[in-house]
Amino acid sequence: MESWWESVSKARSRIQTLLSFLPPLLSTSDSLSSLVDSDQPARSLLDSYEAYSAMSSALSGSGDDPLCQWLYDTFLQSSDHSELDFRLVVVSLVPLIAGLYLSRIHTFSTTSPAAHGSPSLAGFEAVLLALYSSEVKSRAGKPLLVSIPSPAYLSHHPSLYHTLTPQPHPSPSHNSNYFSRSSSSSSPSGVSGNGIEIGVGVISPPLERQIGIQSTKRASIVGVAFHCFFKHISQMPLWSKVDLCRFAALWAGNDCPCAHSLDFHCNTPTTTANRLDD
Repeated sequence: MESWWESVSKARSRIQTLLSFLPPLLSTSDSLSSLVDSDQPARSLLDSYEAYSAMSSALSGSGDDPLCQWLYDTFLQSSDHSELDFRLVVVSLVPLIAGLYLSRIHTFSTTSPAAHGSPSLAGFEAVLLALYSSEVKSRAGKPLLVSIPSPAYLSHHPSLYHTLTPQPHPSPSHNSNYFSRSSSSSSPSGVSGNGIEIGVGVISPPLERQIGIQSTKRASIVGVAFHCFFKHISQMPLWSKVDLCRFAALWAGNDCPCAHSLDFHCNTPTTTANRLDD
């Protein structure tokens, strides 16, 4: 096993490589330079708004974008628990990467390709496919299911919200949650132990392996990347979640009230306001 010092040294080296891809004025700032000296380099990188802002400014999304290559390699190589924070750094950029990617795809599809040329987005697509492939492996060919208890089931397994006095905890063989996600149904026939039916719905069918992003698969691949983001939502930094809200408001269109509901005058740093024209 790697020693603690070897692990820290490797992480510092990876961050040093990242800084070499950022604009000189940003990469030499004291706040970013200090990341290399941290005892927890990956965690410090995840918690650094300056680093997030610098990466958002440097992302081009093209096939020769060194930052996208760094994100791709970092996600695939950070497989053990000691490097989980590096994976979270990549996941935290999902709203930004997906937002810029979909916005540019939309711009290209609604303008004349002959006038603007096809956008080079292979860098963005490589990162999205890395996230998608990881989820394919994690799900192991199984769908994501949701169990929806019938009224008859709920009448035999009332929740605390529907009774005046607390009820004893149900036995482990019964699921009293209204909605429970799992990789497989609790019973092949969708029937509980006492014969009361439980509806089973498919949230997501088994994922197919993809070697590229076709137009017919684009939405599902980006959706899986967002699923990875939401799985780790409690560990995502504030600015990443704000970017998600901003892009959601942008996609909703000018006719949706939510497009004007965000407080753009709060103290939260603005990371993508100057890039939404893309």
